[in-house]
Amino acid sequence: MGNRKKLGKLAPISELTEADWVGELKHIDNQLDYVLDVFNFLEELFRLSNESEAALRAFNTTPLFWTVYRDCLQEAMFMGVARLCDNSSDTVNVTRVLNGAMKHPEFFSAEALGKRLATRDSTKTLSSHLVESAWVPGSGADLKFLKTAVSCHLHRIETIYLPIRNSHYGHRVTGIDDRALFEKTNRTELGETLDMLRQLMVGLRLLYDNGMKPRVDIQGTNTLLSADEVKATLDLTPPRRSLRDVVRAVAGCEL
Repeated sequence: MGNRKKLGKLAPISELTEADWVGELKHIDNQLDYVLDVFNFLEELFRLSNESEAALRAFNTTPLFWTVYRDCLQEAMFMGVARLCDNSSDTVNVTRVLNGAMKHPEFFSAEALGKRLATRDSTKTLSSHLVESAWVPGSGADLKFLKTAVSCHLHRIETIYLPIRNSHYGHRVTGIDDRALFEKTNRTELGETLDMLRQLMVGLRLLYDNGMKPRVDIQGTNTLLSADEVKATLDLTPPRRSLRDVVRAVAGCEL
């Protein structure tokens, strides 16, 4: 679920154990999965509203329900996106997870990887191959390229989406120009940011599990797709497909 999950008092990054770091990585990864699901629900809802007459008729049959549903999704998305960069002292965020990896390159040593592989149900041949071919960071500086790649995306969340969470959704602050806040948002840019963060999480996981060098310079999860791309890759976007199935059932016809 998207509720804020407290992990208890957070240890200083320098004192993180391997298990601590893996737990924090999973926590942020789960939060990002939730945000991506909500984002894709919203994108498919907008797409159907703009491109399907059958869907629009279904929406207009019970407009209050669909308006509230859309607004709830939007609030969940802004709250969820902001949690990725929440700087509260007791909260795990993307920066902390990345800093933890940079502070503890020993988590990714060949020796540590070999010990982890020994606990898995994998062949000795495969384990030996993964250890021998592993990309091993010599120091935290070797992971700095990850921070460089995602810094502008984290800055985007901190400067555009956190203020909306704080001033509009978290607290209904009076005297705030909500329109000015929302005018700074951009769906395409947010999709790119979520793609980049997904690449970061997958990259760190593959580095830890298999010794693979993280990549954050490739086309990611395609959170923001055109109508043609949605049709072409529908099987790859379960949230969009599930929302489409619901609307199709309500409309009683193909969309």
